[in-house]
Amino acid sequence: MKKILWLSNCLLSNTGMSATGTWLFAMMEALLKTGQVKLYNVTQGGVKTFTRQDWGDVQQWIIPRQKINSKGLPALETISFFKKIEEEINPDLIHTWGTESFWGMLGAKKVFNAPVLLDMQGILYAYAKVFFGGLTTKELLQTTGLKELLLPVRHLYFRKKEFERRGIHEKFVIHNTSFISVQSAWVEAHILSENPGCRLFHTGIILRKEFYNAIPWQHTETKSPVIFTSSSGSTSYKGLHILFRALAVIKQKFPSVKLKIAGTIIQQKKIQDGYTIWLIKLAKKLGVYESVEWLGPLNAAQIVQQFQEASVVVIPSVVETYCLALAEAMIVGVPSVVSYSGAMPELGKHNESVLYFPTGDFMSCAWQVEKILTDKALCEKLSVAARATGIKRNNPDEIVNNQLGIYNEIIGK
Repeated sequence: MKKILWLSNCLLSNTGMSATGTWLFAMMEALLKTGQVKLYNVTQGGVKTFTRQDWGDVQQWIIPRQKINSKGLPALETISFFKKIEEEINPDLIHTWGTESFWGMLGAKKVFNAPVLLDMQGILYAYAKVFFGGLTTKELLQTTGLKELLLPVRHLYFRKKEFERRGIHEKFVIHNTSFISVQSAWVEAHILSENPGCRLFHTGIILRKEFYNAIPWQHTETKSPVIFTSSSGSTSYKGLHILFRALAVIKQKFPSVKLKIAGTIIQQKKIQDGYTIWLIKLAKKLGVYESVEWLGPLNAAQIVQQFQEASVVVIPSVVETYCLALAEAMIVGVPSVVSYSGAMPELGKHNESVLYFPTGDFMSCAWQVEKILTDKALCEKLSVAARATGIKRNNPDEIVNNQLGIYNEIIGK
């Protein structure tokens, strides 16, 4: 049995997950069921010292969240910890998930003796180029709130600068990693432009079981349509301001329309991000504030429920390296209106399984939503095709067999 050490942002626990990285939990469960690999996991969390917290048969270590130095590396104590873990486990392969943390840099700096597979998640330097999501300079200034005055690094301007800074480290990691896996041709293009000599693999994403087991979406006639969307945080490149402007147009024909937003955009009992405060002001200015409902973070079962109650899902992001939210909506069969950006055009076909709109074009977004709200036949066609596409693309057996094949190829059978 091959031993694989994961370095991930996924804290395995029995309490469930409602934030980012949820699909990694599904991937780990599927791999474990094959009995062909023994998995270990190291992640970061709210601990003060290196902490052992196993999940079932998976040995798991939680390390304190920490800043990285100018070379993109954590403290020497942390590096020593990783070397100790590798010596103790003696893994056949180390699988680093994403470049957002310092996992990738550990491999690029040859901290490990075992071969390293880097799985690309977001591409920070590419996100940085469109970070503001089309906000004007005036609008960018208006996103300055109390939090940004107290902590200037929280302002969108400096958050973009941080993405650019970390993007330099990210490119170093890509240049100095031999084995890289991706989920889209869009990411592949970026990787091969930076490191044409790497061995590149295509992988898939296993969704959480609730989405596979969900009752397919059904069209319902209503005078009060519901638009569902989600955002992992108060981030301009997720494009909520684009959707708010589209909502104002849609509301002219559908006065009772509701927009339900899942995610951690609204911070409970905390100072709100300036972008969130600006969004609320924008909603009031556009006359759609009363039409918006903030749902907060949701687990998989709650998302499925929202899907089944929605008339349409809208994803207004100006960049995505895959888009888990779209994959989840498609497999449930919810008609979706999606920004034609990043890797999202690879997940569906326009006017067959998804309706796309030009990135940032709120009028076009509104028009596509209105088509779904007024055309039952189109809704049902999109729903059936989306579900068929999702079932085929996110087939767990095929994805896990492919992942095992990647492990075997790198390690050597």
